[in-house]
Amino acid sequence: MAALRNAAASNAQILAALTPPPNVVVVGGTAGIGRAIALSIGKYSPSANITIIGRNQSAADSVLATLGSRSKFLAADASLMSEIRNVTKKIDAVDILVLTQGILTMNGRTPTKEDIDTKLALHFYGRMLFVQELLPLLRQSPSGGKVLFVLDSVNGNPSKVNWDDMALEKTYSLMGAAMHATTFTDVMIQYFASKRENENITFTHAYPGAVRTTIADSLPFYLRIPAKAVMALGVGTAPEDCAEYMVHGLFETKKGFRYVDNKGEPVTKAKQIDSDMINKVSEHTSQIISC
Repeated sequence: MAALRNAAASNAQILAALTPPPNVVVVGGTAGIGRAIALSIGKYSPSANITIIGRNQSAADSVLATLGSRSKFLAADASLMSEIRNVTKKIDAVDILVLTQGILTMNGRTPTKEDIDTKLALHFYGRMLFVQELLPLLRQSPSGGKVLFVLDSVNGNPSKVNWDDMALEKTYSLMGAAMHATTFTDVMIQYFASKRENENITFTHAYPGAVRTTIADSLPFYLRIPAKAVMALGVGTAPEDCAEYMVHGLFETKKGFRYVDNKGEPVTKAKQIDSDMINKVSEHTSQIISC
């Protein structure tokens, strides 16, 4: 538990010292890891202006009650690019952007009304659009903008990407969707960090590991029951502990981009990403999120 205590102490010191108090946006902040991160930041920086983005007003209300009057909720379906564009127009300042939105599903390709697979829209495309839309505000942050992607910084592998079907419109599988989202996130944080205009922004891709949240509730009963039984035995990290590690990883990224593990420490596995991959993924992403 020494690692957890050290992470929490570091987070408390850094957040308490931020002047002015940070403007924080947490997408997916009504439940799970996102909720825990919002509460962690609010605990150490009571004057922080925290905006929660999600779909569940009642769940958001319980978070806002703890965060206090400086926090607010903006309703949006983060799987729809049109709603992301609309909700980001309501934000006028961002120092820290946390992206945790996601879904656990066993369904095959499930297109949104914009014809993007829901899982990929939440785990990748929508996240990139949030960054794109909020970059002008992040660049203005007096303390330097910070972006945290909570997904999987450990298992991405460019060699397992279908480069001929990047949106997986023809060759969709759950494993393929997970691999594309994680690998493309690895690539895109390098792309964003490479831009001179973003030199004062840091980009962190984090792997939370197994966390005891309610996300398994969406699984079929034959998977949901075993998953909940395992969590009841204490397997996995508590959301509030995971949040400390994720925030620690965010603040320990001092420049450019970084990949961190479930303790917020650097991922040592080399990412074999070249300029051709960066160009291909960035062009593909721009095409999808501009539709």
